Amino acid sequence: MIFSKSAIWLLCALLLLSVFMANLLNIIATDQNFYSDNKNLSVNYTKHLERKIGQITDTSENLIWFLQISDIHISIFRDPGRITQFQQFCDSTVKKIKPMAVLASGDLTDAKAKDNLGSSQVKQEWVYYSSIIKESGVTADTIWLDIRGNHDNFNIRSINSEENYFKNYSVQGPNHPKSYLHVLEKNGVSLAFVGIDACPEPGLRRPFNFIGMLDAQEQQMLEKLKKEAESKADYIVWFGHYPTSCIISIEKDSERLDLRQLIGSSPASRAYLCGHLHAMGGLVPKMYTKQKRGFLELELEDWKDNRMYRLAAIDHGHFSFVDQKHNVWPLVLVTNPKHARYNLPGREPLNLIHSSTYIRIIAFSDVNIDMVKVSFDKDSWMNCLHKEGPLYVCKWLPHLFNNGLHYLYVAATDELGREAFLKHPFSLDGTSVYFEIIPRILLMVNGGTVFQSIFGTLLIINVLPLVILRFHKTPPKIRRRYGYNFVKRVWLLSKIDRVFWPIVLYAIYLPFGPWAIGKLLDEHIGVIFAWGIVIKGVFLPEPFTYMYGGVQLMFIQIPLVHILAYCLEIRLFKSNIRGARRLIMQLPFIFLLSIQLLLAYFFWLEYGTLSFLFGPLRTWSVVLTILLWYRTITLPVDYCSKLRKLDQTPT
Repeated sequence: MIFSKSAIWLLCALLLLSVFMANLLNIIATDQNFYSDNKNLSVNYTKHLERKIGQITDTSENLIWFLQISDIHISIFRDPGRITQFQQFCDSTVKKIKPMAVLASGDLTDAKAKDNLGSSQVKQEWVYYSSIIKESGVTADTIWLDIRGNHDNFNIRSINSEENYFKNYSVQGPNHPKSYLHVLEKNGVSLAFVGIDACPEPGLRRPFNFIGMLDAQEQQMLEKLKKEAESKADYIVWFGHYPTSCIISIEKDSERLDLRQLIGSSPASRAYLCGHLHAMGGLVPKMYTKQKRGFLELELEDWKDNRMYRLAAIDHGHFSFVDQKHNVWPLVLVTNPKHARYNLPGREPLNLIHSSTYIRIIAFSDVNIDMVKVSFDKDSWMNCLHKEGPLYVCKWLPHLFNNGLHYLYVAATDELGREAFLKHPFSLDGTSVYFEIIPRILLMVNGGTVFQSIFGTLLIINVLPLVILRFHKTPPKIRRRYGYNFVKRVWLLSKIDRVFWPIVLYAIYLPFGPWAIGKLLDEHIGVIFAWGIVIKGVFLPEPFTYMYGGVQLMFIQIPLVHILAYCLEIRLFKSNIRGARRLIMQLPFIFLLSIQLLLAYFFWLEYGTLSFLFGPLRTWSVVLTILLWYRTITLPVDYCSKLRKLDQTPT
């Protein structure tokens, strides 16, 4: 059977797509069972917990709860509500919930200039943060565990520099400037919190600090903290600012720490709690997954714009959580039976749920709770009995729910008549509820690899078609007229040496040559490459540069080829047009040039005059664009004649 070229290309595309999808699905698979992969370790650990806990009853023993808040972004230039409502959170919310700890997982301050482009530490923002915590007295009743985020590391030369206000104005900074361990014991629960500081040193100005980095020293520290946590606590909760997908470990002596491997290697690890991604602007509000090593990774939507916080609990060895908007009451969390999506086989004593005698719920409000009730069918409701503190219990018969997925409905009402209602899936036979695809991709795929892949793909799209068309004696045959005319224009453009070579060579230059030389830190000049940044004699393998270059390729270089091809058509076949109509025909170029000038201006605001002058990526590309446009619209007459004859060659 003879296949057409289109069919062959389609088959190749489908093959590549199927390989890509197979690899992606393997990367984001969440059906790994820690128990089956680590049977002996899991059996010993869960048996130890079962012996220690005994049975799930109606007391507050073996119950502990805590809060998380992330991406506060205290700013003196924008949105005063961040400060006033953060003060309410400390003055009221924390005191009503009375958590054993509050995790503040980075970006405590905004550190952005009034123009929203420049970035540097603002002392007054740190003073606000420190004053609110001190004046609220929140640390007298709970443990406040804060850690740095990338905004808290803007324009900081080293961890010991004066501009690193975290070490003086945070709660943990004076004693723990980077990663640290805190062990909490209450109600028969020993819980270790491991804070991961992945801020690179030095800390550059934005935007080249999106990815967190763990150097050799910090990798050794985390391994030490993990061993210490295992020796002191039954459960470990890890927290930091960056998701694991946005953290790279710097290799030293052919060794590199796999952070997910480190967290997952301990059966005591329950979850890694983070922020940083701001729920992708609110588009992915529940960014949760279970990593291949069997622990949960839970990104928390930001406080900055959405005023979100998280309530989490460990009840009889089972980890549960709920994310809540500020000032929305009542706040309700079911701790037994465990939510089916978040079961952790091999890490939690799930067998205890089978023999438990009580449904267990913790409920809070800023006023008294009037009633908590539960139902399995939304028709027959049972009132829960209030025990100590926020704990509400109701007797149940778990053997009635041995098979399949079931739902528990919970309604809580406070004395102001406000009601919270939730639908809680659970299973006793391991039936699970799947995690959504997009959160899994964002949290499980390596961010640096994604940025490199996007940049590489755009580079190929920018260069390969031009090179292929240059070697074609005639434009490729395309059935659709519009497509054929479009390809023909680019084909003609590829024949012009004075345009073809600058476009191709500039694109080839981007993966290798410096993009800018300038003050990436106050008083320190650095060099930006696609593959990283060199400053202060230190190489920072910052993968976000690939995304930054990808913007140039996607929105400047690729459109430039199309616009030049369009200008060439005007020069060859519409040169007799004059006046306003000719100006209108150049509007695409004017629009593209405006975007380039705007990007170059933003780069100047971010990194100063030196980087603007010595900036091949942004500033020099403006000059190149103008030069190529001018060469195209002023193409010599003899060149035009050759191209017209070429266009008339029979196909």
